[in-house]
Amino acid sequence: MDNYRIERLELITKRLMRRAGKRTSAIISPYPISNAVFGEKVEGIILRYMFPCNGVISKGMVKVSPKPKSPVTINAKIFNDERSIAKGFSTDKKMLSIAPNIPVLAGDCLELSFVPESAQNTTDVWVSFLWKPSVDDAEVKQFLIADLEDNIDKAQKQALNTI
Repeated sequence: MDNYRIERLELITKRLMRRAGKRTSAIISPYPISNAVFGEKVEGIILRYMFPCNGVISKGMVKVSPKPKSPVTINAKIFNDERSIAKGFSTDKKMLSIAPNIPVLAGDCLELSFVPESAQNTTDVWVSFLWKPSVDDAEVKQFLIADLEDNIDKAQKQALNTI
């Protein structure tokens, strides 16, 4: 009775595989870009980063300690020899979540600066962003399909050996 079920499952799987074709999906993980700056009075540039390939800065978090009494500004500047993009974010909260969705090109430089109100003493600022490289630059796509097929073959052979 068990062999009949296994044969039936294999038949169904083969039929589904024929219908599915060779489509696969790959997950391209975003890369974290982060830094923390500490001192008696933090201000000025708090992060510098250069992008090795095209992509998008998708999400970001900023943590300011102690909690600002009045709004502080975080300025983001992306530049290269031919262009410059600037965005500013203001907050009076301890944590700020942002979604800048800024496209970047290979060779672009990112510079984040922190501008507190003059009367405040900010002792630490933490910043973290996610950068998603463009699909063209993701090598994982080239070998993922073969690896998946190898793993399926190995799993099928193991299943047959245990029966």
